[in-house]
Amino acid sequence: MRSMTRRYFIAALLASAALAAGAVTNAVRASKKKKGRSGRDHDDAWSAREGGSILPLTEVLALIGPQIDGNIIETEFEYEHGRPLYEFKYVDKKGRVRELYVDARTGVILKDKPD
Repeated sequence: MRSMTRRYFIAALLASAALAAGAVTNAVRASKKKKGRSGRDHDDAWSAREGGSILPLTEVLALIGPQIDGNIIETEFEYEHGRPLYEFKYVDKKGRVRELYVDARTGVILKDKPD
């Protein structure tokens, strides 16, 4: 990989991570409004991250980036059946919107399905 290409890739990855981090915060806020939650989801996510029980979003993005063929357009953090998940929406190379569910503790992709 050439030096310039590597720098471009790293810069793009960092920019995506910064945007996604903001999207997580906004998604948690939107989720609270949608579901009438008291804000506990955001507190739980923050506590889990600070306690080291979930991976940072930037790390998860670095893990899944090479495995998906598209651009992430939305990120959410949620608990499903007690399991912490990152949910990503992305547009694949054919222009279709897909949902990707990733275990927030391990970074393992659990499900990739059409939206």
